[in-house]
Amino acid sequence: MNTPSCAVCGEPMKRNGRTSSGRIRWRCRNADCGSSRTQPRDNSARDLRCGLDWLFSKRSQAEHRLSARTLRRRCELMWSLWAPVPLVDEIHHVVHVDGFHLHRDAVVLIAVAGGHVIGWHIARSERSAAWERLMARIAPPDVLVCDGGGGVLKAARTMWPDTRIQRCLFHVQANVFGLTGMRPRLEAGRRLRRIAVALARVRNKDDAAAWLVSYNQWEQDFAGFLDEQSRYADGSMNDTHQRLVKARRMIRRRIREDQLFTFLDEEPAAAGPVPSTNNLIESWNSRLRDMLRHHRGLRLIRQLKAICWWCHQHTEHHETDAWLAANAITDERLEELYKHAWEQSPQGLYDTFGIPMRYGTGIDWNDFHTRVKWQSNN
Repeated sequence: MNTPSCAVCGEPMKRNGRTSSGRIRWRCRNADCGSSRTQPRDNSARDLRCGLDWLFSKRSQAEHRLSARTLRRRCELMWSLWAPVPLVDEIHHVVHVDGFHLHRDAVVLIAVAGGHVIGWHIARSERSAAWERLMARIAPPDVLVCDGGGGVLKAARTMWPDTRIQRCLFHVQANVFGLTGMRPRLEAGRRLRRIAVALARVRNKDDAAAWLVSYNQWEQDFAGFLDEQSRYADGSMNDTHQRLVKARRMIRRRIREDQLFTFLDEEPAAAGPVPSTNNLIESWNSRLRDMLRHHRGLRLIRQLKAICWWCHQHTEHHETDAWLAANAITDERLEELYKHAWEQSPQGLYDTFGIPMRYGTGIDWNDFHTRVKWQSNN
């Protein structure tokens, strides 16, 4: 605790017990002055730690040692703050990225490296612009391990052009299983499923070469079968076995991208091992699901804050509770920033902030609703 200075003579003060309400009493060290003052007890750091400990535990409000009312009061500070996202200038060898979806309402993009969370970003969907916001705060790594969906590859080409990409083999395998099914009826589907199972067993370059040979053999054996056409009810001609054709097209694209076996290349592996799957961040996502399941009933904004707090507390060097209580951005401050941004933009939201539309930017109802012939005759 910082020692206050006397408001009368400017000398440092000393502690002189507490008042009946628990406030610290301070008295001037100068005997000629003798002035005193009280200082209220700051419990913000304690309340924040209490809320975080409850959030990361499995206990419900009824099971907590504190009463439900006291616990909710202490959690108010945690729910009013936003955890700060770090700026990572350290170059990591391997970075794992994945999106944690909250139904269809929002997604939290998370980056993990070295056993720690190094960044996260809240977005509406996994678009390339959202991934670029996340990657902009992280130094380009040597290798990026991802599932390849939702614009992450496009963002990586823009933000990290020199970073090698390793497609998660588990996700590639799952995509093939989704097209063939667990128990394919056709011989072509059964063989393709066995090839997909063998993909997870690739450990060296010989295994990778053997896998490519087996897949090429599958395409040759069933080339005519996959090229069969059928006439559908609407009179159009299309592939008879559309799901297998889609699987062939997908695997061809993965091979052409040359991102399946990056973990076997000597150049990226020279600085350290490169994993072939995204299992590391998937295990972290399961822990996030457990946290939300233990605290069912949180509204969307609190679910997002809970994930952000979990990510913040699992960074390598996160701020102290006292610093967060004093400096973390609040909901009120965030609303002020959004309001200022809308005021500076050509289009504002009158219903949200009470800011009128600028002249010439409003919506004219007649631009979208024209009078029909029978109305013009009346």
